[in-house]
Amino acid sequence: MTDILTIPPEAQAFILASQPDANMTCRQIAILALVAEYPGESNKILARTLGVSAPVVTRTADKLVELGLLKRRVSMMDRRLVELTATPAGARLVREIASA
Repeated sequence: MTDILTIPPEAQAFILASQPDANMTCRQIAILALVAEYPGESNKILARTLGVSAPVVTRTADKLVELGLLKRRVSMMDRRLVELTATPAGARLVREIASA
């Protein structure tokens, strides 16, 4: 896997500046973009990448699941872990943001 701990500054700025939906926060967009790029990554890695705590990622993911942009499933490799993946709507939103 590519090292997701290093997000280019221009990508960070774009993610933080893009708010296609007034009901979405910059953090939600950033987590959605990371999950779309790296499906199944752990909350711990996502949290470390964004410089937030794992519970923050969990709460944010809860909202994205509620919005129909992410889905959760229990890891087949380790049933203690939950994998996040973007739904088709979530992936489409990330593509729209990236092409803006």
